[in-house]
Amino acid sequence: MLRKWTVLGLMLSALATAAAAATDAAGPVISGAGARRGVDVTVYNQDMALVRETRTVELPEGDVRLEFRDVPARINPVTLLVTGGADGRFELLEQNYEFDLLSRERILEKYVGRDVAWIQEDGTRVQGTLLGMSGGPVFRVGNEIVFDVPGRLALPELPANLRERPTLAWLAHSDKKGSLDIEASYVTQGMSWQADYVLQLDEAGKRGDLQSWVSVDNRSGGSFEGARLLLVAGDVNQVRPQPEMLMAMDMAKVSRAGSAFEEEALYDYHLYTLQNPTTLLDNQIKQIGLFEASGLSVQRQYRVTGQTYFFRGMGRLDDAPAVEVFYSWANTEKNGLGKPLPAGVMRVYGRSSGGGRQLLGEDRIKHTPVDETVELRIGNAFDVVVERVRTDSRKLAEDLYRHSFSITIRNHKSEAVTVDVIEPVGGFWEVQTSSLPARKVDASTLSFAVPVPAKGETVLTYSVDVRY
Repeated sequence: MLRKWTVLGLMLSALATAAAAATDAAGPVISGAGARRGVDVTVYNQDMALVRETRTVELPEGDVRLEFRDVPARINPVTLLVTGGADGRFELLEQNYEFDLLSRERILEKYVGRDVAWIQEDGTRVQGTLLGMSGGPVFRVGNEIVFDVPGRLALPELPANLRERPTLAWLAHSDKKGSLDIEASYVTQGMSWQADYVLQLDEAGKRGDLQSWVSVDNRSGGSFEGARLLLVAGDVNQVRPQPEMLMAMDMAKVSRAGSAFEEEALYDYHLYTLQNPTTLLDNQIKQIGLFEASGLSVQRQYRVTGQTYFFRGMGRLDDAPAVEVFYSWANTEKNGLGKPLPAGVMRVYGRSSGGGRQLLGEDRIKHTPVDETVELRIGNAFDVVVERVRTDSRKLAEDLYRHSFSITIRNHKSEAVTVDVIEPVGGFWEVQTSSLPARKVDASTLSFAVPVPAKGETVLTYSVDVRY
């Protein structure tokens, strides 16, 4: 559709400039990003950031309209806090957040019910009236209702109160003329961060080197140059549901660096402060090194888990369940780390016989304090298989049943493995017989540690009485 829009598109810049000039003539004090003297951005894990910025403005004496431009489009205006100097010369009287932004659609919406004109190719002007914009423009030209008028749409002026960008506008009073530092703090949505980790295993899979990075995602509608960046690790309560940021990055392609952050406890959270200023552009994901550790002692576990309905004598058994592979390690100083680990994605790599690095799997970890254990589920084992058979199921009394199982585990690897068999029994239960020692994990979970020789198999048999 249409060439008729092109004049409108070309007009926007000129009209906006003219409007700004008219506003300046009326006396507002306009402050853009260039007036910033400092900005702190504290980013949380949950699509939220606290921005504290200081701008230097030249104020006249008396009442003044002050406009802060270049603020994020997703600012929450009710969180705004403004201070101006310690001498009391600056008083805030009224506050507005103006976000009726310049666009083709908004301009035309403000022209509904007004006369407009089209310039045709031969220079002829056609007059009409814009009747509505719901679903597209509708015009009256003469005695006809039309949707498509040939020519280039031309408007006489820019409607009032449209903004090129979101603006904080204040009516304030200054006791005297001169320069003043204004500090504004506010919360904006659209910013989040998470940690990303790479665990590189040695050839034996028993030691690992850890690299960690933070990924800061800025989709707030605002940019912050030369900002002091702070990151809060922890789940901060907000009165609204929070989307989860998911992203993937190949940290093998990011240059290694030492930790650029200083960590400290912040009440029930942890705070990471970047030691050097950085720039956070809108629609940008920035990655910064967090810390590294080497020589971590890592344990590998194989695990197969049953289902509660197995113990009710109902349904077909999953006779060939997957054997899950887990890696775990202690987050302790003795193990080479002992640092608070922010939530994020941890990717595990191993080395092939040719020395190349290969991805073994990944998992998301929660916030992990010092002296806790990190556990990663990275996938299913290829060479370890399980077959399960319910060999007997009988009713002993009105609410008492005995279930018997045979679980065969075959190991096609060239090394011995131990497979943890986890059985979620439910009800009131007691093991009657078992070919291997049984362990009661909790009131509803039974487990067995099953050693399986290289290129061999082990059969686990047991019977359990269950009362419902």
